[in-house]
Amino acid sequence: MKVVLADGQRLVRDATACLLRSTMPGIIVMTADSGAQAVNEYAGHAPDVLITETLLPDYSGLELCRRIRQRWRRANVLFLSSMDDAGLVKQALGLGAQGYISKNCSSTELTKAIEKAAGGEVYLEHDLATQMAMVQSGRNCLKNTVGNRLTEMTQRELEVLILTARGVPNKTIAERLNISVKTVANHLSVLKNKLEISSSLGLLHFAVDSGLVQFGTAGSESPACFN
Repeated sequence: MKVVLADGQRLVRDATACLLRSTMPGIIVMTADSGAQAVNEYAGHAPDVLITETLLPDYSGLELCRRIRQRWRRANVLFLSSMDDAGLVKQALGLGAQGYISKNCSSTELTKAIEKAAGGEVYLEHDLATQMAMVQSGRNCLKNTVGNRLTEMTQRELEVLILTARGVPNKTIAERLNISVKTVANHLSVLKNKLEISSSLGLLHFAVDSGLVQFGTAGSESPACFN
């Protein structure tokens, strides 16, 4: 089996690759430190599974999933993320991801998820599946929480929010997501109305509170400038 592992943190990336090689005999692991590199690795090696973190230095794992699935419709994408919000799980599955597990999972569960994804089956960590079921059935009592507000966002709105909170200019966001600058501005306007936030600084605070951006780590972009 061949997999591409995308994670912006070198120590985590190397440790995970080492774990997979020790627990899954015969597995071939190619690593990538960014979304762009992951696309290149996928194109060059045609892996059975692409494993990605939600937060990457250049663009999010959601955008990586979208780009991969757009070019290779049968691609199997598995999220191995530090973020376990039901809203993000919904976004990932909506883009065609085969599974979503948190970094709190056991090595046994990780192996199982990879094997399931390689076989074209959907795999969700039990706790995440429970959260998804609660949201889908309307029994989530935390209606005004960050998680619920993330669930209500579209995939594109989430992408724009993450990049904006990282301090990426509208023009650059447009280039990365292959949309117009006007469309970026429209997304930001909709986000502010949807989240009842009046300023770009407010969007930054929301993104930080929800764990969508982390500053002070390698690959983070400055949040100082807003459009």
